[in-house]
Order: sequence, then structure tokens, then C-alpha cells
Amino acid sequence: MAFAPFIDDLGLVVALILAGAAVLTYTAVRAFWHILRNDPARVRATIKASAVPVGIIGFLALGIGVWIELTWPFLVSDGLGSYNIFFGDVITLFSMVMIVYALVGFFGLKLEYAGLFGFVAGVITAWYGYWGYTTLTGSGTFGLTKDPLETFLLYGAYAAAAVFSLPAALFVDWWLEHPGRTFPKLSVSRKPISEAGGESGVSSDASASGPYRLPMWAYAVTVWFPAFMFLAALAAWFYIGDILPGHLASPP
Repeated sequence: MAFAPFIDDLGLVVALILAGAAVLTYTAVRAFWHILRNDPARVRATIKASAVPVGIIGFLALGIGVWIELTWPFLVSDGLGSYNIFFGDVITLFSMVMIVYALVGFFGLKLEYAGLFGFVAGVITAWYGYWGYTTLTGSGTFGLTKDPLETFLLYGAYAAAAVFSLPAALFVDWWLEHPGRTFPKLSVSRKPISEAGGESGVSSDASASGPYRLPMWAYAVTVWFPAFMFLAALAAWFYIGDILPGHLASPP
């Protein structure tokens, strides 16, 4: 084929994925810790502070994702014809989720819609990972990459974390809307988020003092997001360690 300029950004892509997973895992743990201490102001501050690095990661990933989608020079005959779809689509989805979360977190909006976007992106990513792992690319050869299992684990962990971001976001929104020392019963109320103590008639000082009594089902629902996000960070760590030597040794 004719020469076409191409930059191998896979190492940087995985590095951004690793950084995003690390920031979100740390943010989730910090926010949960402040919830247990019944400190809504610090929960909001933690989310807002995390929006800055997450936004930077998202914008960088978006640029790379769009670049891959629009400038991919390889053909099916080269054996790399669908890589812009397999990698470009997913990194673009990842960047959009990061940017949406950054905007929502920085401006103090409801996390629910960022969680919903993450849920949809997670389901899509799971399908990409599944078909990327099971697609027959040659006689007896499965997987669209030379590291199909590592790629499948990376996609799977991120997909699971994104799916569980929705219940985690709903939980945090509900908690911020209903300050107090115990978790309120769930209802279909669509009242907007207010400052601590604004809805329930409980003063900010009273709502922010004393430990928070969290029901066991809340632990069971929310713990999966930081758990799978941490696993995604580990998967990205091992994945970049596996691919980087080969990419540095023989760059395209």
C-alpha cells in the first residue's frame, strides 16, 4: 500500500486509561470515606477536585480517539483494517464519559446522568471486548490483537465499572439530597439537590456531626464501582507492561 503517516499511540492510550482508573478509584474511596463520616461538603469538594484531572484525561483521550477514527491508514488486507473501530470507538467512548463526569462534578450537577452515560458506554464496551476476543482472525487464531486475553480483561473490567457507576451515582445523589445521620428510605421523589440541611429541616451542623449509619444493601450496591475500577487500573497496568516493549522495539 502507499505510504500513509501513522503514529502508534496505543501506549499513551492505555496510560490515559490507567490514569483515569486510578483517579476514579481514589475519588470513589475518598468520597465513600467522607460519606461514612457524614460530611457532604467534603464529598462535593472531592468530586469537584477530581473533575480537573479527569477532564484533562478525557480531552486528551478524545483527541486521540477522533484522530484514530479519522486518519486510520490501514486496510483489511494489511490485517489491521478494523483496529480503528476496535480501539478508536472505545477510547472515544471512554473520553466522552470522562468529560461528562468532569463537567458534572465540577459544576456540582447531578451525577445520575453521568452514571447513566457510563452505564450505556459500559454495555457497549463489553460487547467490543467480547467480539474482539472471540472473532476468528485466522485459521485457529482468535482475537483482534496479539494480546486478546489482556485486552478482554481490560475491556471487561472497565465495562463492569461503568455499569456499576449508575447505582453508585444514584446513591451519592440521594445521599446529598437527604442529609442526616441515617440513610433515608428510597422514593420516586425528583427534588433537586440542595445544600446539606436544606431539604429535611436539619441544620448543616447537625447533619454533619456524628457517624453515618449506612445499610448493608448500600454497601453491596456501591462497592462494586471502586472494586471494578481498581481491577481496571490493574488490567491497564499489566496491559501496558505487556505491549510497551514490543511497540517501542518495532514502531510502525
